[in-house]
Amino acid sequence: MVVRLKLLAATALLLAACATTPPPLSFEQVIQQSPFDKAIWVIHVEEDDGRVLVSRNADTLVMPASNRKLFTSATVASCLGPDSQLHTEVFRDGDDLILRGDGDPSLGSWRYERDGDFDRLAELLLSRGVTRVRDIVVDVSAFDRVTFPGGWKHGNLGSDYAAPVDAIAWGENELPGDRATPDPALHAGNALRDALALRGIIVGGVRVNTEPRTWGEKLADLPSPFVGQLLGTVLKNSHNLYAEMLLKHIAGGTYDGAFERERLFLTSELGLDGSTFRFVDGSGLAPDDLMTARAAIGVLRWMNEPSRRELWWRTLATPNQDGTLRRRLIALESRVRGKTGTINGVAALSGILSMPGGRFRYFSIVVNHHTGEGSDAVKIIDSIVQSIS
Repeated sequence: MVVRLKLLAATALLLAACATTPPPLSFEQVIQQSPFDKAIWVIHVEEDDGRVLVSRNADTLVMPASNRKLFTSATVASCLGPDSQLHTEVFRDGDDLILRGDGDPSLGSWRYERDGDFDRLAELLLSRGVTRVRDIVVDVSAFDRVTFPGGWKHGNLGSDYAAPVDAIAWGENELPGDRATPDPALHAGNALRDALALRGIIVGGVRVNTEPRTWGEKLADLPSPFVGQLLGTVLKNSHNLYAEMLLKHIAGGTYDGAFERERLFLTSELGLDGSTFRFVDGSGLAPDDLMTARAAIGVLRWMNEPSRRELWWRTLATPNQDGTLRRRLIALESRVRGKTGTINGVAALSGILSMPGGRFRYFSIVVNHHTGEGSDAVKIIDSIVQSIS
């Protein structure tokens, strides 16, 4: 049964233009106000014991935007383990220097203070007497050549939030002006060449290798942070490249294999109905991705199991802290963990709400096909969360 929920006066003020003292509104009244009255609203709230407090279109498939990353993150954590690491390896093969990627999205990233990775590698090579390199060979054979997920819109390509997905990334594949490099392997190889040249190491060219092979002497290993930390960037910061690279990594660098492993995990371990989700990328940028609110809550319940709760309460977005909830739901900082989602015409927030007595409440709120301002949609969603808290 749908219960009527009181919203804060702030929401009423936002959506009732020219009214000075609007009356409290139920969420049904708010979502029926123009221009959101023609949109598809999905709202589902459950208690720990499974009792449903609110349910509107809970089994309707809708575009999740970055709520898709909940499913990705759960799958990656299960397949790799949160304490595992990815490894970019460096080899000397004849006169060539080999940089072999393993799907680590954090190489050279300022987020993890790794923008000096190649500087430290250059110093290591100097200490080992390396003064000349014929070519830098960037080995990306760990991934296939599908560098853009199916379903991404052409207009997104080239933006920093739609960077190519390969076995190696440097500086999150970003270029100045919110752009993405068109070739992650060459981008990384050129960055390494620059670091070597600054230290007087002579380098010929940069080449890319896409076929698996055995290299010569291993010189160095550049480990990533723990996977659990990387998933914090996926969920808190909603970083698309991290989600895509980690997802491909779980299945030998192919999307088809990754989707197969994910579907098996979600249906067997979480018990989700396979008809309640469909994904064509790892991040939610594709408008062809679909989920139900009930499926999202199924993932959140799995995350909030006592044995996993500590990890995911650190990893999900937190109000008033870094990430996509930093300016939202401030009063609920200690009580809410969630995942946001926004693409054109879509806004979403699914999460966990801590309740008195050690209980928890789970919610998923998604609006699709709206023509309003995204910020207005977000304020409505946040008001609904406040009203169930």
